[in-house]
Amino acid sequence: MNTTRILLVDDEKSLLLVMNQALQSQVSEIHQAETAEQALSIMEDEEFDLVITDLKLPGLSGLELFQEARNRGYQPDFVIITAFASAASAIQALKLGASDYLMKPFDLEELRIVVNRILSHRSMKEDVKTLKHQLMEDVDTAGIIGKTPGIRSLLQMVRQAAPTDLAVLITGESGTGKELVAKAVHKNSKRKEGRFLSVNCAALPESLLEAELFGVMKGAYTGAVSSRKGLFELADGGTLFLDEIGEMPLSMQSKLLRVLQEFVIRRVGGERDIHVDVRIVAATNRNLEDLIRGKQFRQDLFFRINVFHLQLPPLRERQEDIAVLAEHFIRRISRRLKMAAPRISPDALKRMENYSWPGNIRELENVVERILAFSPGEVILPEHLPEEINRGPGALSEVALSDRGIDVERELRQIRYLYMIKAMEKCEGHMNEAASLLGMTFRSFRYHFHKLCEEFGTQTRYGE
Repeated sequence: MNTTRILLVDDEKSLLLVMNQALQSQVSEIHQAETAEQALSIMEDEEFDLVITDLKLPGLSGLELFQEARNRGYQPDFVIITAFASAASAIQALKLGASDYLMKPFDLEELRIVVNRILSHRSMKEDVKTLKHQLMEDVDTAGIIGKTPGIRSLLQMVRQAAPTDLAVLITGESGTGKELVAKAVHKNSKRKEGRFLSVNCAALPESLLEAELFGVMKGAYTGAVSSRKGLFELADGGTLFLDEIGEMPLSMQSKLLRVLQEFVIRRVGGERDIHVDVRIVAATNRNLEDLIRGKQFRQDLFFRINVFHLQLPPLRERQEDIAVLAEHFIRRISRRLKMAAPRISPDALKRMENYSWPGNIRELENVVERILAFSPGEVILPEHLPEEINRGPGALSEVALSDRGIDVERELRQIRYLYMIKAMEKCEGHMNEAASLLGMTFRSFRYHFHKLCEEFGTQTRYGE
């Protein structure tokens, strides 16, 4: 039986006792309160599926309890108990979102029927939600959120990759959630009971990275006062996540390749091989094929780690997901700050959806956190958004137009030019990548780029 919790609120102890006894067989837990204030205090610490409250209570009324619970973000169903003379108040509660009301005097069978109907309906809604998002929830334990085709395709590939023991390479821009995807692969694999350990290959110098991965024998170098296991040994039977693998030095790449070929490691200063059973998931925001051409990454290692390739789309290609991601962060951060979760106004959401999000999901989360830290109230408005978001295409209402007018075509060409310059800088002068970033063909990008450079008097430092 699913765990169901009910809170009974009434200042008549005898009625609380009777309702408690009548409902014992239907629910898992029953809590009681004699005032609305006491009920709110209990709701701070416990989540309830249903609250049954008398309308007339000392202090706050049952209707005020319902409204205050909603203001605080609590979402149980509510049943209001009322006398005939106060039926209008019960109907008002229904209009505000309460689930039902009971008119005094009621018999216990009527109470049981109402409770059973509400809890069954609540369970059915959860089942529908589960079925509707079954693909998502197969990997959602790692926090992946989204409904766009790109994310659904990614989740399908995670489902295919997870049960195997094959290496996985995750690519995508910084902030797109590569570690979340790595955790999803682990949590949906047969290794899920084992450890998931990670290391940022760009954060450590080569000597420390080797010790971190393979372990150290006592006396191997000054400061090695005792032997210790490395991540490969600690993750035995589990998954090791190698983040930013594109930054790994070539000599370390050779040692990693040996591990992937032979499944043995040797500690720094050690003389014997140690067998390990570890699944490798690697990630990078670099183009490894470019690094291979530049002799900065081993091709044989690339083939070893690129068995399953998962490409994460940037947030600017997931416009439909911005609302659901923002709402997810609002709910989560509001709970942490112990505040009611605000909603986003349509204008603010449009500006967020029109923003390019160069920092991707990580930037969106930081923006939401900054907004909530300054308590925007019940609604997040455009004025609560950072300046860089309000400067985007969603902020046309703030564009200044002088009495002399404006050459709008020239302004639009200049905006295009600035986006192209930014894309070239981001892609380090690689015109193919810059064109792809802006959704343009290479030929169109090259034509417009050089034409706009001539118009706005800038000598491009980039090649043809």
